[in-house]
Amino acid sequence: MADSPKWAEAAQALFSAVLDYEGKPFDPKPRNYAAFKRKYAKQIRAVDTHVKHPGVSLGQIDHNLTRYPDWYDSSINIANKIFSETKSIARKTHNRIKPQGIELFYLRDSGRGSVMGSIDTIFTHVNRTVKQRNKDTGSSDLTFSNLNKWSPADIYIASSEGKRLLVNIASGRPLSRPYKLGKMQLTSLNNFVTFGIFNDLLRRMITKGDLIPLSLKKAPHEVKIKTINFIPGDVSKALEQNDVGYHGYIFSQTDDVYNSKDIYIKITSGKIKLQFRDKGGTGGGLNPNFSYQCIISGGKQSLDGSMAGDGIGRVLGVTVPAAGRFFSGPNIKDVIDKANKISSEMFKDMETNSAYDDNGKIAFDPEYMMDESVINNRICNSVYDYAKKYTNQSFGTKQEFYTNLYKHDQYGREGTRTKAGVQNAILTQRAIAQFLFGKYLGGRLITFFESASAKNKNEMAINLVLYTGSRTKQSSPHFKASDLSSF
Repeated sequence: MADSPKWAEAAQALFSAVLDYEGKPFDPKPRNYAAFKRKYAKQIRAVDTHVKHPGVSLGQIDHNLTRYPDWYDSSINIANKIFSETKSIARKTHNRIKPQGIELFYLRDSGRGSVMGSIDTIFTHVNRTVKQRNKDTGSSDLTFSNLNKWSPADIYIASSEGKRLLVNIASGRPLSRPYKLGKMQLTSLNNFVTFGIFNDLLRRMITKGDLIPLSLKKAPHEVKIKTINFIPGDVSKALEQNDVGYHGYIFSQTDDVYNSKDIYIKITSGKIKLQFRDKGGTGGGLNPNFSYQCIISGGKQSLDGSMAGDGIGRVLGVTVPAAGRFFSGPNIKDVIDKANKISSEMFKDMETNSAYDDNGKIAFDPEYMMDESVINNRICNSVYDYAKKYTNQSFGTKQEFYTNLYKHDQYGREGTRTKAGVQNAILTQRAIAQFLFGKYLGGRLITFFESASAKNKNEMAINLVLYTGSRTKQSSPHFKASDLSSF
């Protein structure tokens, strides 16, 4: 379910370039990567200067495509689909690919003088400009936490003319010749004061066959190519076709609330949902770097977008300001910090009142209940109330709820904690902290949705989908290649 790894993005650039060199689809498809490499060895060497994937060697591509045949199938399928689909959605690009030989560049490049690096530079300039204007005028125009939230493109297909234009704009120097964009004459980077201008430039470049920003999701079977923010109405059509809106919540996916640390907001009547959870604490010890995030889930092969941090609050706050304040970055951090402290106190209380059996495994006093003072706080009170309100489970007292949480096999490595297993103790505390802040933040989110008007319920759900999936009006135009289940 993960996003495409860097070597897979590099592989896609390579396969698409080889198809470009041939001027025709891979048909019949070589049965595996070894057969592909034998058949197209000459072509792979020929396209080398047109494929840029710094940090990924051909050896890494060879190793991984041999090890993961699904990614080989996906690379073949997507290259073929791009060739066929560009006939209608990017005809001038198709006409550059169709003749035998190679003209375009297939890029996963970075840094000064590169396509991706230039786009990053222009994005940073626009984002900074809009943020400053918001500050100066009190406006609330949408900005982005990073480049990937504005554009999820993993590789770019670019002409030499397209590459030259982007590099020249990013340099900050005046263009030698103004670039006509509608009624505007672009002369330098300073012209890019809104995302609308930048996005219009990219649409123009796509139409002229000078650029294709391509977001990749694994598609080992069938592939679909979607345009996002390129064809007028493509996003609104997708929302309507999928009946995107608020369709309810899931506080626990099983009949045991302790088995999950996340919650879901259902955004379609089908399998597509927004998952809210900790990304997974990174770093060692008891104070890892937690990251609470929103993820579009439900596709069979890949995630369809994610966002973390105060992006959740910024999006929710457009409709419900109180939700925006609650899910601000500082408040999320405060909740996580408090959950960590509570988990530490639970550990001290329960471990002090336990013993170890002859095998070194924890043996709790069956009569002992967690001390009331440890769980007498806003987070513990709320999680207990949310569990009773938003599940069909029956629980005893609050003390029983949290005593059972601590004793649950879900917490600790492989559900065990040994006397000598210090690491297990650390994992237990971290896991319980994740449960506490995951269910507290998630329960509060469900409450905001459930107490909102029907209009606001749908608006919050749609806005989260648009931002998480890089589909807002301010997001970059791009193509998305994915399997049929993807949103």
